Formats: sequence, C-alpha cells, structure tokens
Amino acid sequence: MTTYESLTYTQWEEKFRPVHNHLTKQPDSIIFETYGEEWEYLAGIDNKYIWTFGDSGGCSYISNGQHWVNRLHYHITEIPWEEDVSYDIIVSTDEDCECYDESRMEDNEEPGNPDCNECEGSGLMTVYHD
Repeated sequence: MTTYESLTYTQWEEKFRPVHNHLTKQPDSIIFETYGEEWEYLAGIDNKYIWTFGDSGGCSYISNGQHWVNRLHYHITEIPWEEDVSYDIIVSTDEDCECYDESRMEDNEEPGNPDCNECEGSGLMTVYHD
C-alpha cells in the first residue's frame, strides 16, 4: 500500500540531501540534465536515488523516481526514497496577481496591469512554497 508524504523543498533537501552535479562547470548545481553525458550518468544510478523536477499547469514539483512526462531535469540524492511512499514536493505555483483582469484579454492584451510591479503586466505571479 502506497502512502503519501508532503514536504516543503527545504524539508526535502534536509531529508534526502541532493548531491552536486560533478559533470557540470557550475560547482553548486544539483541539477542533472535529460540528455548527453548527464543522462548517461543517470542510467547507472539506482532509481531510488533519482528525483524528477517537473512542471505542469503552472505548478513546479519534485517527485520520487525517474519520470518522462513534464520533466525539466533530475536530481540525485544521498538518501534513497522509500519504496511504498509517494512524495509530494510543490516547489512553486503560478497564481493570479491582484491586478489580474480577464476582460483585458478580450482586447488581446495581457490580463495584468502593465504598470504592476508584482507581475510586470502578465497577471500571474510565481509563488514559491517552502
């Protein structure tokens, strides 16, 4: 039976300890790409140490295991995830700004106020969850 556990990004970092990508020129990067040398390196790692960073419907998330759909990149951790646990780590969501006005779209304009400092006129703000 699968159980579900929600974690903040910080809780996930503390619990599973993502490793730095030694294959990149960016020394502090914990991101592993979905192609090339980094992809080949992932093929030799036990799936219980791999996490997928994905994005769908304005929500960025991390899920345990190697997935294909909506993936942006991967992470590898020092601590493996548990077999019967599905982890829910929401990193960010796109949410309506206070200036959002759908009626602007009828005139082919962005739904936000172009003078808004929060969303810069897009009508949406990225909210980071932690």
